[in-house]
Amino acid sequence: MGMVGTDNGAGVVIQTGLDRRSTKEEHSEHHSFSSTTQRSQSSPGVQEECECDDKHSNASHVAVEDEPGACLCSRHHDNPDAVEQTYGPQPVDPETGEQLFRLPVDEKHRALKLQPWRFDKPHMRSFFFAWFGFFTAFFGWFAVSPLMTTIRQSKELGLWDTETNMPNTKAIGNSNVIAVSGTVLMRLIIGPSCDRFGPRIPFVSILTVFSLPVYLIGTAFNYASFCTARFFIGFLGASFVIAQFWTTQTFAPVIVGVANGTVAGWGNLGGGVTNALMPQFFNLMKAFGLDDNSAWRVVMVIPGTMCVTVGLCLYLFSQDLPDGQYKDMHASGKLQRTDALKSMKLASLNLRSWILFALYAGCFGVELTMNANLSSYFQDVFGMEQSTAGLIAALFGLMNLFARSLGGVSSDFMSTRFGMRGRLIVFFFSELAAGLFLIGFSRARVLGAAVPLLVLFSTCVQMAEGATFGVVPYVDRTCTGAIAGIVGAGGNVGAMTFGLLFSYGPREMPDAFLILGCIVSGIAFLVAPLAYGPLRIGDAPLPSPVSSIHFESSVEESQPS
Repeated sequence: MGMVGTDNGAGVVIQTGLDRRSTKEEHSEHHSFSSTTQRSQSSPGVQEECECDDKHSNASHVAVEDEPGACLCSRHHDNPDAVEQTYGPQPVDPETGEQLFRLPVDEKHRALKLQPWRFDKPHMRSFFFAWFGFFTAFFGWFAVSPLMTTIRQSKELGLWDTETNMPNTKAIGNSNVIAVSGTVLMRLIIGPSCDRFGPRIPFVSILTVFSLPVYLIGTAFNYASFCTARFFIGFLGASFVIAQFWTTQTFAPVIVGVANGTVAGWGNLGGGVTNALMPQFFNLMKAFGLDDNSAWRVVMVIPGTMCVTVGLCLYLFSQDLPDGQYKDMHASGKLQRTDALKSMKLASLNLRSWILFALYAGCFGVELTMNANLSSYFQDVFGMEQSTAGLIAALFGLMNLFARSLGGVSSDFMSTRFGMRGRLIVFFFSELAAGLFLIGFSRARVLGAAVPLLVLFSTCVQMAEGATFGVVPYVDRTCTGAIAGIVGAGGNVGAMTFGLLFSYGPREMPDAFLILGCIVSGIAFLVAPLAYGPLRIGDAPLPSPVSSIHFESSVEESQPS
């Protein structure tokens, strides 16, 4: 439920809640705020015309008497009084009296709005580095895949069967599995590390240290060295857990679905961009006179350098929490140190974590599998050139620009109507639809049908990913990082398992995709135990006073009674 305004003659009361319970129950269980704007007692019940020029939909404009231009709409034009009237008391600098944060915050200083076009520190700065750091890691992680048709021709790497003069599909498939297997271990480690050290230090460490195998894969001289480099490059994928943890600590729970979905979606966009750009960078190297075998090796310097550069910028220009760095807050006693092992134990013993682990395998695991195989699929099945196939395969990843955010927005929206069950409804139907569209894609033999089905499949699978992390923060807030690590690892375990289909399953890739679509459709039904029975996830207390849809909080005013 959004905000509801009533004019009782004495004033306009803005009430907020996260379900349709009574006001008393909302106050006691959700600790919701309410703000009252007192009107002139001499003219009760009179509403003046709002002078706000920003007449947008889904918001009521209520003028505040004696404050020309002020209103209680969801956009306050940086008016501190209007912000406080709607969101409750805001923290101020004791010396200057100015508000500490540009965005309205809850009592834990987590932002109540998401405004992606801003770069203000701390909230939007953290948002930017969370998604762009993950984007960069994803770009480096899958930089090899769109070049695989060229790389497999390097006979010293063992990816080409000299007897049949055909690609060695088992060797290629195994290398794809190895590329995502390293991430499983690192995601399990990095989640508790975030609980202990905060997001910034682990993020910098991941991007800088594991940029080295991105550089070094260009020096691979046999199958073992090639696979070893891919294994350690996969550690970059653990940055996803850090990004989700960072966003959860920075934004209020009421918009956590939107924030997490957007960060993860824009980060996953790196998979689509690398499919589109790496073949073009490869062509550029060839234009400088390099042969195929040298060009793909040299071009790996680009994603490696991106990882180092972004990692250093993240370290220098961001902070762990809205109130400062973990290290400083530990030293001052403002933040209690977390036992990483205890956090991991609590998360591991919670069966809900493992159900979400399996569900995430059915969405993000499939996305990783598609990123590793789509370019080769379009080349082998539709006979395309490497650069053209890379551009079409990029459509799958480019849906992350909005689709994962859409999953988060839908999850938040449905939760305002139906609570946690609303979030789970979005989760179930997104994952089920993804499986069905993948089945359809596997049967398409005409490019005009395959591409639309791929786009629909991509949209649904990424909505399911966004919906997953609309649920994760409600499992156990004492070990959110560890739970995010377990769930995130599920995506990589799924990618490893599904990758075996392309090594040891049907020889034809379309048949492997068909089986994969059936598996995803079945996994979707694991949502049921989270909605009913002893493992049901309830509506956790939400201290934030507003609902945020479409990156902004909206206000609904009821008619005066």
